[in-house]
Amino acid sequence: MKTKSYLYLGLIVLLTISLVVISHGLDGVVLFKSLSVPINKQILYQTTTLLISVFLLLVLKSVKKNEFKAYFRKGDVSAKIYPEPYVGINPKPNENWSHVGKNLAIVITLVTAIIIYFQIIHESQIKFISLFKILPISILFALTNSFVEEVITRFSVVVTLKNIISDKYISIISGVIFGTVHFWGNPGGFVGLLVAGFLGWFLAKSMLETKGIFWAWFIHFLQDIVIITALLSI
Repeated sequence: MKTKSYLYLGLIVLLTISLVVISHGLDGVVLFKSLSVPINKQILYQTTTLLISVFLLLVLKSVKKNEFKAYFRKGDVSAKIYPEPYVGINPKPNENWSHVGKNLAIVITLVTAIIIYFQIIHESQIKFISLFKILPISILFALTNSFVEEVITRFSVVVTLKNIISDKYISIISGVIFGTVHFWGNPGGFVGLLVAGFLGWFLAKSMLETKGIFWAWFIHFLQDIVIITALLSI
């Protein structure tokens, strides 16, 4: 069982790497001449990666039936959150995932917005009016992109390694995978690696403790609205 689980983890790593390869491979590709190059890229990228995530879900549903059923759902959004003092997560006795999820969703989104401003918006001198114009389609792409990345780098890691190693190591592995691949993503570089690594760990923790994908997908969705809006405005 452990050997098979580690083989599935290897597949997850390969599929995660494929996200970067596909993204760079689609640079400059135009399918619809009436649309901008960035929007063309997102249409092709989101379609391709969504198919990959569906394939992975079908594989996991077949080989990890119990774990798949346990976590591929909304989950308990008000579940108990376990403290992590070394990263500042110290919930009060009356606080649960409903409280902490909302608060950290705001904080993490603000941090992402600041990083994206200095890495993309400021350097490209994008006007804020352009960001608002592109927002509706950004929301659509953010929904699919966050779903794809949660399936590949979070949900699949949890389902594959649950009951194989301890939950704390599952969260760390998800964070490492998610953080490493973002070195070449947005936000990118070493800062992007650290921010995405923390986010990956935190979202995996949310999935494990709530036994569902709600908080992970929702918080990730908010980050992707910020990121994709900036990318489409370049």
